[in-house]
Amino acid sequence: MDRPSASLNVAITWAKVDVLTMYQRITAEIQMRTRLRETMNDPEPFFHLRNVSAEPLLPGAVPLNGVPEGLFNKDAVLGIRTIEPEPVLPDQPEQIRRFVMFQGTSFMVTGAAEFPKASDPKMHGELLMKGRFFAMVDVTVVVIGAAGKSWTQPTIWVNRDQMLALYLG
Repeated sequence: MDRPSASLNVAITWAKVDVLTMYQRITAEIQMRTRLRETMNDPEPFFHLRNVSAEPLLPGAVPLNGVPEGLFNKDAVLGIRTIEPEPVLPDQPEQIRRFVMFQGTSFMVTGAAEFPKASDPKMHGELLMKGRFFAMVDVTVVVIGAAGKSWTQPTIWVNRDQMLALYLG
């Protein structure tokens, strides 16, 4: 008797997110099968959004309000965060924090990254670069070229492919 794979039985959920792009800040709900990390780091190049609104950051960008649905290309995401924090995994090891400054193509994020307490600090850069998106906590996000556009956030997942530099303190 064949049993369906557990991955086929994973429920699809929708979570409210902020998405930062080069010229707009989007608020919408993202379709996820598990957690945001897995959704953003899976090989699928697009993700589904619904109830999309967008605040222009640069002249010429179009505001959106309540667009029912859309697809978004992960390549264009500078950073993404869930509005409500995701619960801590029950088997997560004890974490330490380390200062991180992430300079992107058109934005900068300063804050901290969390690492397993037992990890070698010499490997922290490699640990961050393992996935396409990695989390930073207690951050300030600044959009370059958009006067007055900065935010503090508890967590944001930044796109490694948009990186110019990464500094660890």
